[in-house]
Amino acid sequence: MVAASLLLCSAQSFEPTPKLYRAKPENVPPWAEQGNFRFIRLDGGRIESWKAERTWWGKEFSTDEKDVLTHIYGRDFEQMLGLLKQAEFNWIWVTWSSGWSLKDEDENRENLKKVIARCHENGIHVSAYLSASNMFRKSAYRDDPETKKYGLWMHHIPLFYAGPTKTDLQISWDRRLADARNPGWRAYLLKKAELAVDAGVDAIMWDNMIGYNEGLAQLLDDTQRMAERKARETGRPKVMVYANIHIPPHRFGMNDINEVIWEEDGKDTPGVWNGHWQVDNARNIKFLSGEKQLWQPLKYENDLYHCGPRERCIPSPAEQKLSIAEAYAFGAATSRNIEGRFLSALIKGEPEAQEAWKAIAQYNHFLIEHRELYHQAAPVAQIALISAEPLNPLADELLKQSVFFETKVLAHLDKGVPLNRFKVLVMPADLPKLSAEQQARLNTFTAGGGVIIRAGKAEPGIAARAKAAAGGPRLSMEPRGYVLGQLTRKPDGRTLILHLLNYNHQAPAENVKLRLELNGLVQDLSHWEVKVLSPDTAQPQFAGLSLRGSVSEFTLRRIEHYTAVTLSVTEGR
Repeated sequence: MVAASLLLCSAQSFEPTPKLYRAKPENVPPWAEQGNFRFIRLDGGRIESWKAERTWWGKEFSTDEKDVLTHIYGRDFEQMLGLLKQAEFNWIWVTWSSGWSLKDEDENRENLKKVIARCHENGIHVSAYLSASNMFRKSAYRDDPETKKYGLWMHHIPLFYAGPTKTDLQISWDRRLADARNPGWRAYLLKKAELAVDAGVDAIMWDNMIGYNEGLAQLLDDTQRMAERKARETGRPKVMVYANIHIPPHRFGMNDINEVIWEEDGKDTPGVWNGHWQVDNARNIKFLSGEKQLWQPLKYENDLYHCGPRERCIPSPAEQKLSIAEAYAFGAATSRNIEGRFLSALIKGEPEAQEAWKAIAQYNHFLIEHRELYHQAAPVAQIALISAEPLNPLADELLKQSVFFETKVLAHLDKGVPLNRFKVLVMPADLPKLSAEQQARLNTFTAGGGVIIRAGKAEPGIAARAKAAAGGPRLSMEPRGYVLGQLTRKPDGRTLILHLLNYNHQAPAENVKLRLELNGLVQDLSHWEVKVLSPDTAQPQFAGLSLRGSVSEFTLRRIEHYTAVTLSVTEGR
């Protein structure tokens, strides 16, 4: 028996017990607030190359790919640092520990002390990646023999790392899984994590959260207590803690212990593929936003691109641009794994990688230049959609019609945007039976004047019904094409931001007539001004501007990949 997708050993929904640590917003430093960072993974070192050789995703790495991966923290680091600065990244993670013995990971730790110092000298913050359950047994058992006692078992059978899916299961027999319920294993891991804090990292990130939830939650609690102790002892800010919990709601509550949310649940690149409009990432980000605390920064990654697995291919410049714009428009940040093909091609100077990196740099620069569009900007939606699981066809329909809505996750109605901020709640036909607590929350919503729309199976016109019941705001476009809109605003209510994303990589959207109705947000636009911004062109063209009452109308000449339209109260008003 193996544990590839066995991320938990119980099907019951998990919530941390009251005695466990609860993360606090004051422990998120300003640089890590949503909209203030550009993040990328920098997995590497000899221990990462060894891991790749023993796991399905890395077994086909070329000689060059393994060589660059091995030396990215040493021989090739200054070149990589230059690339990070070129693309204006200010947050990375590094491979601190992946399950080898303390002795075998020593060289990597020494290299990373220099890497962390150089990053900090250049304004780049660093997370330390550690595995919560992985043991490379020959290494660990040889040098740290106590680890022999810490194995994870199910029904008297030892568990090993495996994947990538239940239908394509490849067992990594070298990767024995450990049981985080064992205090000795947690103490062993905490020793490694404390060494990372001593080396100056800004955050601890736990991966391979495989096993029994109570043990894994205790590991996060132990890490937070250690981080607080180190902060008291050193006077340095407390390092943040986060973990790869994954998107399903039954164990997402474990993230209450963490300051940051990181997810790798993207399975395709945004775009239009053989006539299919792919908006899965936007839908997932909305779902994650409904599961988490509003203040927790969210990083979202694809483990599969349209071109293939993330380790094996390089998405095109257009795909890189749209992925970044989509994440930031919907209140997340892009996470990107470049291990393997992309990393090697970057260091070797291959044109395909250089063009993709240039596109990333172009969009990252725009994010910095217009940080105010993404930092402390919140969605204005008056419509909420209840989802029990991440996959919700109704969410796709609303997205493609540019209906301004947010997702309320059935198992976490207390998270995300509060229910009482919405006017309309859409309930899909296939929701499971509500608990008494969930029903009570909905009763409170309707008692406060909220409207509930229950969607029938395959019922057309739900979007129109929801928009009519909400009264506004609403957006219409002609031609609609494959353009999607999202509306946010700054806390003072004096600036609104309309994000427009063109999912068609092959053709720009041209001469798009937009009508933005701001009922309930702005009564009189006569003293507001409109600006159009885009990373794709220095001077985006728009025409036919009309501001009457609460309605704004204008025509955008061209939306190549992403355009942002700001509506702001005129200076001095």
